[in-house]
Amino acid sequence: MQWKIKVDFPFDWKLKLKFAILPERPTPCIIKGMKWMRSIELANRKVPVIVTGKSSTIVFYSINLKERERKFIENAIKKLLGIEDATNLYKFMEEDAVLRKIKERLYGFGKAGLMSISIYEGVIKAIVQQQISLKVAENIIANIVEKFGDRVFFMNEYVYDFPSPNILSHASIQQLRNCGLSLRKAEYIKEFSKEVMKGFDVEKLRDRKPDEIIETLRQFRGIGRWTAELVMVASMGLNILPADDLGVRKAISHFYFNDELQTPEVIRKFTEEKFGEHMRDVIVYLLMAYRMGL
Repeated sequence: MQWKIKVDFPFDWKLKLKFAILPERPTPCIIKGMKWMRSIELANRKVPVIVTGKSSTIVFYSINLKERERKFIENAIKKLLGIEDATNLYKFMEEDAVLRKIKERLYGFGKAGLMSISIYEGVIKAIVQQQISLKVAENIIANIVEKFGDRVFFMNEYVYDFPSPNILSHASIQQLRNCGLSLRKAEYIKEFSKEVMKGFDVEKLRDRKPDEIIETLRQFRGIGRWTAELVMVASMGLNILPADDLGVRKAISHFYFNDELQTPEVIRKFTEEKFGEHMRDVIVYLLMAYRMGL
């Protein structure tokens, strides 16, 4: 089936897809040309979704779905890709000389998206990303998805979903290491997946305050403050700053401290006071601008 939604705010589909780190491999999202693809689990079945955009219209392709299922898929993908009205964000950026320049170059990108559909997927990805470059991490994640994720053939394309806790809890350490993981990370992922299978409902973290989320996640081996904060900002959409992240520190230090690398404490205080409720979105724009060499 196919359905369309109208976008009544500035949005550039091509620009949105441009900043994918590893577009051609399943993380589990794949970008091919102007198509964004992945599979999403819905009511114990794998639902393939292909999305394209043109002008002010976003087009969804999937299998036959009920109205409520279609709405769920639509809303999930809008959050995942940050297809939201950024008008107020752009007004805020206009008041700062640095952000004004970045806004002019990235106008229509929309708002910050998410790196995962579920919090479980986000935790596993955050563990993989620890202390390595994002591109290396994305390749490892793609290896994990290709090895353990379910795939569906749809519209002449293979689309993938992220592996379930059940699958990863039963994977051997060596199988996980063969995906590029260190021994410790393989152990962390397997242990966390086992805890989820034993009954830890990671999605209930959505009902907790940030400090409670950090405290809960830090009880698991291999998850510290940085990992917990990355999960909150990139998988739950909270207005949180992972100030210990080197990429974040470098980007903010470049634009606001003459490239003098600042401590996590300075970065946290600066961003919270300067960007306030727009912090999460502004950080994403700063990171993209830094990657572009602006």
